[in-house]
Amino acid sequence: MESIMNLFGVLKYKKMAEDFVRNSGIPFTIIRPGRLTDGPYTSYDLNTLVKATAGERRAVEIGQGDKLVGEASRLVVAEACIQALDIESTQGKIYEISSVKGEGPGSDQEKWKQLFAA
Repeated sequence: MESIMNLFGVLKYKKMAEDFVRNSGIPFTIIRPGRLTDGPYTSYDLNTLVKATAGERRAVEIGQGDKLVGEASRLVVAEACIQALDIESTQGKIYEISSVKGEGPGSDQEKWKQLFAA
């Protein structure tokens, strides 16, 4: 069964963009989030959006190889991107990320290193 995202070629163009980045010669880390939450059209109301909270979904799951599915809080994805900039072992790799119920790593770099290394 084909993904609904590929109905209009979305996945095809995402792969083309990733291939371009990989072949560009510049250092990179690619973060592939699940379906984004905590934003326009995914929050219950404007008040929730303005407060920008991940709610109970602060725990993070990171995987590689097109296996991880789920949802990802925009706040968790933003923190993952920031952390990846300072963690050398993430360079040249592609990570899939989702957020689930539970306590997450917050801004603790050591916890992020463990997540990216797993």
